Amino acid sequence: MSNNPEDTFQKEFTDACSAGNVEGVERMLERWKKSFPGQGATAISDHPLQAGFIAAAESGQGEVVRFLLNSGFDVSPDVILAASESGSTAVFQAMIDCGWDINQSAGHTGDALSHAAADDGTDLARFLLEHGADPNKNERAGMWTALDLAVMHASPATAQLLIDHGAAIQNTNALIIAAQDGRIDMLELLLNNGAKVDEVPENDLPTEYKGLNALQVAEKENQKEAVTYLSSRLHSTEKAA
Repeated sequence: MSNNPEDTFQKEFTDACSAGNVEGVERMLERWKKSFPGQGATAISDHPLQAGFIAAAESGQGEVVRFLLNSGFDVSPDVILAASESGSTAVFQAMIDCGWDINQSAGHTGDALSHAAADDGTDLARFLLEHGADPNKNERAGMWTALDLAVMHASPATAQLLIDHGAAIQNTNALIIAAQDGRIDMLELLLNNGAKVDEVPENDLPTEYKGLNALQVAEKENQKEAVTYLSSRLHSTEKAA
C-alpha cells in the first residue's frame, strides 16, 4: 500500500465516489483544494481525481456525477464508457442536466448510443434517443452505425427502437451484416422496415463484400437459411412489381 498522502487521498476519494457518498465527496474535494492548491478541480480529463468521477459513473451514482460536474469536472471519453457500462439513466440524466452533449464521441468505440446498441441495452437506448441521441451519427472508427451494431449484437427490439427513432436503413450495412451472420430475425425486421434485398450499399464495406447485395453475401458466407429467406423475399417483391 502506498504511503504517499496524495495516492491515499485519491483512493479514499474514489471509494467515496463509488459508494455514492456525496457529502463525503464534497468534504474531500474541499480538503484536496486546500492540501494540493496547484491541482484544484479543473475541466481536464486527466485531473488527478478523475478516477473518482469515472468510478461514480461506473457505479451508477448520479448525484455524485452531478456534484462533480457542477464542481468543474469534465465528461471525458472514459466517463462516457463507464456510464455506458453501468447503464444508469440517473448518471446520464445528471450529465444531460449539466449540459453534456449526448452525441459526444467516446473515441474510436463511438458514442453512448453506440454502446447501448452493442450491449443490447434497450432501456438505455430508449432513454438516450428520447433525450436527443442521433441514431445516424457515426462516431465510431470505421463504418458501423448504431443500427449496424444492434444487428450484430442486439435483439430485434433494440434494432426496431433505433428504426422508430429515425435510424437509416437503406444504403447502410445493416442488411449485409444480418445476411453475413445469418440472422433471420434481423433480416425480416429490416426488410419489413424498407430494406431492399438487391440493394448494393454505396458506403464502405469490407473488401470481400464490395459490389455485393445481401443475398450474394449470404451465399458467399454459406448462410443457407438466409439464402432461402432472402430469395423468397426477393421473388415475392418481383411478383408484386
